[in-house]
Amino acid sequence: MAVRLTGFQMRVITGDNDASPATQRAGQAWWRAAAETALIAAIFASAGAWPVPDVNETVYLTKARHAADPTWGRGDFFLETPDAHGAFYLLMGPLAAALPLEQAAWVGRILGWMALAVGCRHALAALVGPGWPRLVAAAVFSLALRHTTAAGEWVIGGCEAKVFAWAFVLGSLGELFRGRFPSSSCLLGAATAVHPIVGGWSAVAALAAGIAVSRPRQPQPWAVRTVLIALALALAAAGVVPALGLSAGDAVQRAEAARIYVVERLPHHLLVRAFAAGMVARHVLAVLVWWLVWRSVPPSPARARLAAFTAAALGISLAGCVISLLEQWAPAAAFGLLRYYWFRLADVAVPFALGAAVAVVLADDVACRRLCGMRPAAARLVAVALLGLDLAVESGHWPLPGRSGPAPRSDAKVQADAWADICGWVRDHAPADACFITPRGAASFTWLTGRREVVSWKNSPQDAASLIAWRRRIIDCFSRDGGMADLERSTSALGAERMRLVAERYGADHAIVPRDAPGAAELPFPRLHANARYTVHAITASPASPDRRPDGPPAGE
Repeated sequence: MAVRLTGFQMRVITGDNDASPATQRAGQAWWRAAAETALIAAIFASAGAWPVPDVNETVYLTKARHAADPTWGRGDFFLETPDAHGAFYLLMGPLAAALPLEQAAWVGRILGWMALAVGCRHALAALVGPGWPRLVAAAVFSLALRHTTAAGEWVIGGCEAKVFAWAFVLGSLGELFRGRFPSSSCLLGAATAVHPIVGGWSAVAALAAGIAVSRPRQPQPWAVRTVLIALALALAAAGVVPALGLSAGDAVQRAEAARIYVVERLPHHLLVRAFAAGMVARHVLAVLVWWLVWRSVPPSPARARLAAFTAAALGISLAGCVISLLEQWAPAAAFGLLRYYWFRLADVAVPFALGAAVAVVLADDVACRRLCGMRPAAARLVAVALLGLDLAVESGHWPLPGRSGPAPRSDAKVQADAWADICGWVRDHAPADACFITPRGAASFTWLTGRREVVSWKNSPQDAASLIAWRRRIIDCFSRDGGMADLERSTSALGAERMRLVAERYGADHAIVPRDAPGAAELPFPRLHANARYTVHAITASPASPDRRPDGPPAGE
């Protein structure tokens, strides 16, 4: 008599107590997704693991710590200006206040790289197959971000607001490529809440791409789509409304603030005529290479949406170029518009599209053979070797244990080791409420010391009134003629009386002076500490009038 075993009995006999094949496949897919995400994060980390603090970390993390703990740096001019990225400070402030800033930066960086990797992998999964093609796309994206931007935008680096905003944008692109527009808009709203410029321009380009490519039938119920879009608008408003408040003030004040921001403070990001010619050339070449490679990419709706998004980003840049042409006829209007970073989105969209295009072609035997003129395996080997070489070059700046390595990029304009030493003395010996006049190139003073400073070139405010006040401080501390050209490296070059006037006006009682700066040796103020590069002075009041405060700016304006 035949005996028929049930499925349960068969699994017991054979020792197969695992889940169903469908569950096994789901588990394998989850582990593959996790591995791809971790490897993409490692690729991003290899490019962004610079010594702490990085360029903008001295701005964002000091602001975040002060937002969470107002007693830290209390009274500092920059820290107490209105906040432009409240969502970031709300999220990162407790971390920056609970840990030393260096540790908070590394935790924030890792979170940022992981968030970027999740968003990037989600977007790439709609464009290329699993495994190595997605890793190649991420590696090309990282490489192109570092070498093909026109306006100097970056995504992979230190801990700051736009890193997380770009992560949301990449995640939204994954939804856009799949035709899920309500959920894409929700992620774009989150990006706008974290960084209004990044999220806002990405939303414009995503809307253009959604219109340009036919929309599939929506699988979600109408009520769900309505809720998602309402949530997107609410999130976007949380970022846009406070940002609009930074432009409060009369028309004259707003126009002057826009001119300072575009022409004097950030022309390398905002004003086409100030862009480095080599950067523009590399950006144009990247666009041409992307277009030529994209012609060999097998079509799909997701890839068509990526092409439309990239074209829209380039259209926004072209609009910025047209606005730049208005500078000689209507400068106030041109500067008022150019302060919104018209070239930022294309600096990111083109590298991402280029990375996706290269990966798709390498993964497709026919397209690879047609475009590269060699065996696909050989083309893939060459591509991986070149990307590995880039990784080896990038490892030179990793702050590995026992390696001296490069100085933090925030200290590029000071003698980094001596600067860290002098700031360490200030942290350990200066009064908690001391206020310092610092060298113009110093960016990490407040980060390293927790003390106030009169002004820092890097730490420029965002609101109109504070930006005008920031310029006045820069002029007072470093300008001979009232202009922003040919600024001095140290206030000591303008003489002891000028330094005393600046101290009286802004409540400073100490100064850090480079020893090789003009006038440094003649300063009459008591020297409290010195190393090979810098000296710390206590600024004393004028003997003739110890309570005198100048009525006008020390500089001749």
